[in-house]
Amino acid sequence: MSAHPARPCPVCGSDRRRLMFRQDFAAVDNATPVTGYDVVVCGQCGAAYADKIPPQEAFDRYYRDMSKYEYAQRGGEESAYDSRRLAIIAGIIAPRIQSPAARILDIGCASGRLLANLRERGFANVKGLDPSPACAATAARLYGIEVRSMTLAEIAGTGEQFDVVIMVGVIEHLRDLDTAFAQLRTILAPGGLLYVEVPDVTAFADWPNAPYQDFSTEHINFFSPASLRNLMRRHGFSPVFLEQNHREQSFKTVMSNISAFFRKESSAAEAIEFDAASEAGLARYIASCEAADRRLREQIDRVVDAKQPILVWGVGTHTSRLMATSRLADAHIVAFIESNARYHGKSLHGRPIVAPDQLRAHNEPVLVSSRVFQNEIADQIRTTLGCDNELILLYDI
Repeated sequence: MSAHPARPCPVCGSDRRRLMFRQDFAAVDNATPVTGYDVVVCGQCGAAYADKIPPQEAFDRYYRDMSKYEYAQRGGEESAYDSRRLAIIAGIIAPRIQSPAARILDIGCASGRLLANLRERGFANVKGLDPSPACAATAARLYGIEVRSMTLAEIAGTGEQFDVVIMVGVIEHLRDLDTAFAQLRTILAPGGLLYVEVPDVTAFADWPNAPYQDFSTEHINFFSPASLRNLMRRHGFSPVFLEQNHREQSFKTVMSNISAFFRKESSAAEAIEFDAASEAGLARYIASCEAADRRLREQIDRVVDAKQPILVWGVGTHTSRLMATSRLADAHIVAFIESNARYHGKSLHGRPIVAPDQLRAHNEPVLVSSRVFQNEIADQIRTTLGCDNELILLYDI
């Protein structure tokens, strides 16, 4: 049971909730922001969210200190999938910005590629905001984009305003949405546009992924179109454009999204629509994961029962969930391998976390603990590192 108190609904503020699922994670030393939460739906408005989670400061530290979004394993360059995805997003945003002189701020901009795409489309006044200094340095080096390593609160305190604010894959990560939207209203000029993109909870079940992967250590708000509109209306934003779409995230992995523009109005709208789609989407997703999770546990059981020493590649949501909910923690794990250098020297369940090049000193089989990046990791082991260790692959993709 979590020691953290219950959380009001981030959309309407109600304390009424219904439990849908319990998610648990094993913690990396001083690095994992949350070790579990209840997935609930609001009894007042129907929104879905993670309950009993730590305060915002825990997540702020994680994104500042443990960022994985600067693509260090690729020298700062995005994957081909991310490059295509960001070009598509730029194609949605650009036609809806009326002036090439618009002041544009991308919050959570990572390495700045989306802003570079917008600049190529004629928008010169672009800036980024990201908690990771490494991301800011990468954006400057690769694209000449100015990225400030500041929080939303800090930039709101500067008094600077923007005509367009972009938040792609951001608000599903924020615990304190009331605070964040008060700050957003401060930095957006009157009548300014807010572009948001979030995972679509109504379509989680429609695209294959690792079981329960959409209940990650980072995603703590689960939006449907209705709950996103309700959130925006409550904070004084009117809908301009909204679509549900899907895009490739990696090889044979697709992500469902809600892409939407909202305009800053002078006051909030009082009426909200009840969101029945979030609970239905969650129920469908949870049911769709059960069989896949059972098969995954059976594979882990076979690895554990073999009693052979292994290495595990990856310490993200996929691994930390398996370490907490399957027998993986009982396996003879020699070490974990992780591309994100911020994890090196830390440990998970008492086993060290080491850099990929350390694999050359080992001959144990490698369990690849990822579905999204399974093939990319396998290629890295064989091609980049030149290692012939036996690979234990959990997914037939």
